[in-house]
Amino acid sequence: MHMNKKELIIKSFQNMDLDMLVILLDENKTYQDATKEIFIEKLEIVFSHFKKKGDTLLFPYKGSCNSEECTNKGCSGYSFVGNNSKNHIDLIFQESNDDIEDIFHCNGFENINKSIEKINLITIEIYKDEKATFKPSVDFLIRNQKCKLAFEEIIQYQNKIIDQDIYIPWLEKHYKLYKYFDFPPYFYSDFYKFYSIYYDIKQLTEFLQTSDLSKEALEKYQENEINEEIQLIKWLSKYEHAGLNLALFLFKKNDFEYPEKFDYYQVGEIKIKAFDYVNIAKFKFIFEDHYWKMLDKYSIFSEEEKTRYSNEDGEMSYNISSLTYHLESRGII
Repeated sequence: MHMNKKELIIKSFQNMDLDMLVILLDENKTYQDATKEIFIEKLEIVFSHFKKKGDTLLFPYKGSCNSEECTNKGCSGYSFVGNNSKNHIDLIFQESNDDIEDIFHCNGFENINKSIEKINLITIEIYKDEKATFKPSVDFLIRNQKCKLAFEEIIQYQNKIIDQDIYIPWLEKHYKLYKYFDFPPYFYSDFYKFYSIYYDIKQLTEFLQTSDLSKEALEKYQENEINEEIQLIKWLSKYEHAGLNLALFLFKKNDFEYPEKFDYYQVGEIKIKAFDYVNIAKFKFIFEDHYWKMLDKYSIFSEEEKTRYSNEDGEMSYNISSLTYHLESRGII
């Protein structure tokens, strides 16, 4: 059966056939306000997400935009759902006769068939500087080039495990560029690539400030052979500040009891050597293994007081979670 151009485009999305879409989409049109070249690059990323989850085909299900906040409300399109992952991308197609005039990602899509199983929504993000109408200033071009080069400096190591000799000097070198942004530059592609990887690596390296204290705490814990509760709570109180500051030291693929099993931490697209963080991870595990149980045991507040104070700003909201405060209140230390 002969297919018109519109049907061929839909079929190419079903098959995740990027080469066919390169042929079918028009050079002189924009898609989601971006040039065809940029839009194809975004689709390549989208199709890669599906394929990594084992999808070989996308099932199309008709529907339309149902968002009150969107200018495309009522416009029709398709949910393309992965045949294995059930992940989906929702696209609005502006049609004319047998052709597609424009394509938009949709955040408020509603299918005609309400029983379709869909899990994670995959999006197409077009940044302001990727739009066809964007006119960059000279200052923007200079700043953008600096961000791009800084990002390329670190991303070249994405397939290696790097240690402090690489990422600490990189952070120091580009600190001024990072501080240029008062807020995360979410809407500009190269700005945000640089900012996000810098921020993530910086967040991890800040935990290195606890490295010496973590080592000391572990040595004290082992030296004193803490086997009595009074020794334990004094140890917890002494290292309370350092231990609580490690609350956000979290990695999905890590065994904090035996961190030496892991070679690296995944930070964005970069692998950071885990060796320098072993004592920090071990201390975090031992501290948290005991701290919350002792806090619950020695708390001077009733459940009603805990609830009331936790909803307040100020010193009492902090004291709720301070074992030292409760121990001092009881006259134990």
